Amino acid sequence: MTTALVQFKQEIVIPLRNQVMLRFEQMYQQNRERLKEEFLRHFAKQCECVLDAQKIGEHGAVGHVTYSMLRTRLMDGQALYLTEVADETWLFDPSPIEGEYDASWAFGYLDVMLACWEEELHRPGSLYAGSISRPDLEHILLKEAEHGHAYVTNLIHLAMPEAVQCESFIHLEKCPSFEVRVGEYLDVSESVYKTNGDPGDESEMRKWLAERFEGAYGYAALEHLDLAGGDYSGMDFRYTAFRDVAFGGAQFEANNLLNTVWEQCDLTDTRWNSSQMYGARFRKCRMVGAIFHGIEARQGLADPEIWEIPGFHPVSFAGTDLREADFVLADLQGADFTGALLEGTVFGVCNLADADFRGTDVSRVDFTGSRLEGAQMDTGASCPIQGRPAARKRKGLEHIDRTIEDQLAYFMERNLQQKGRMA
Repeated sequence: MTTALVQFKQEIVIPLRNQVMLRFEQMYQQNRERLKEEFLRHFAKQCECVLDAQKIGEHGAVGHVTYSMLRTRLMDGQALYLTEVADETWLFDPSPIEGEYDASWAFGYLDVMLACWEEELHRPGSLYAGSISRPDLEHILLKEAEHGHAYVTNLIHLAMPEAVQCESFIHLEKCPSFEVRVGEYLDVSESVYKTNGDPGDESEMRKWLAERFEGAYGYAALEHLDLAGGDYSGMDFRYTAFRDVAFGGAQFEANNLLNTVWEQCDLTDTRWNSSQMYGARFRKCRMVGAIFHGIEARQGLADPEIWEIPGFHPVSFAGTDLREADFVLADLQGADFTGALLEGTVFGVCNLADADFRGTDVSRVDFTGSRLEGAQMDTGASCPIQGRPAARKRKGLEHIDRTIEDQLAYFMERNLQQKGRMA
């Protein structure tokens, strides 16, 4: 790589990427629900094609669905993903059912960046005129496509819990284990949805979790298990799905729970203190008495002025039973509490800006000291603002029996100690 090309990337490509992708992030968040609905229609139609093939005996049970980005097609101006529906052998299925997903929405920024680069090369006095060729720009452009691909992966991961509820998917003949992956054609891919038909032996599962193998617990699927009372603190469960798991009394403190999915789980009296819960989604879960002190779960970019990865989706507790739960010093900006049960719930000195409480009775919720700018509630909703909130005194929770000021100092110190642990 020439010195001019290295300098061009550092002084032109990277600053421009930050500027363009910050704007793209805003557009994505504004149009996220519409894009999700479009994907849901695509997925349902794809499943209909597979269902038709199964009915006439041209394909067996489905075990894998893969979405593959085709970089060469991008250079032809076509942002099409190859979809392949395969049996349990995945890549060795001799006759996968193929289709296409149009992801043009995710790659328009490439045209903007290319136009800006060319403008710089043709600018009088440019340091790069004559030093950077068209093939150089095309090579850089293909590399920059990975950022749009990250948004496609992000969207499909968000949509899959709803996608599998469509009628055509429900009626498909499926393998006991099923997985959806997004990646590059015949290259690295990422799991965005996974089910495990075999719940496994609970004692063996507890033993496996107790081993705390580094990097072993992300992108997994734990289903139909009783893991109540366990201490799972300090673990990395990013992108893992938990379905119909009993976790009553368990501890998940200081965990990486990025984009985890929790469906119909018993999470009564669990502890989540200091965990990173960006994009986590709880659906039809029981979380009575759960403790969420100092959790980080805000939506959007980590730094609103620096783009590195797609922003986090809002954490969702929609329809969840959160009676008597404690949220103290929690960052819940943009959180979704629609339809949740919040009787006796405490939000003490929390960031609840832009949170959504519609369809939720907040008459017995304590929001003392919390930010509620932009929060949405039903018309006429009211809630008591009591005195300075204090952590509830509960058996076994003596470590959080302190004033708000003490807890603030405690979590600030703890966060500094843990900074970078989950990067």
